[in-house]
Amino acid sequence: MRARLKQIAVAIVVLFIAMQLVPVDRHNPTVEPGQTLYSMTPVPPGVRSVFDSSCNDCHSNETRWPWYARVSPASWIVAHDVQKARREMNFSEWGTYSPEKREDKLEEICEQVVNGDMPDGKYAFLHPKSRPTAEQRDAVCKWTEDARQ
Repeated sequence: MRARLKQIAVAIVVLFIAMQLVPVDRHNPTVEPGQTLYSMTPVPPGVRSVFDSSCNDCHSNETRWPWYARVSPASWIVAHDVQKARREMNFSEWGTYSPEKREDKLEEICEQVVNGDMPDGKYAFLHPKSRPTAEQRDAVCKWTEDARQ
């Protein structure tokens, strides 16, 4: 019985080491300063601080990759979530969106924040300070409403 448990433990360790060999794309694409949300739309400091603490790691090309993004299988999840979030909305590529798409995204930002859908639950669990307060949510929604007019 002990020999079998030892074999299983060795197999788990070998599998964990082998998982580290799977390449994960953690690069940040180049940011064109004139295309960012911040260069195209005035963003008040309070709203920007919410975006910095709650949104930019996934929804921009300026991701701060945490240590666990270098350890599989967590690295796979983090990289997948960042790539998916960037496809959905990317503050670094805001200028490439049509005016209609920008307006839709502004509306979605408010909805997602108010509904508690953003930041993503996994991200918020690992970054508890990323959850906006009620006051911060109100500020974000007021800004999105003003920016759409």
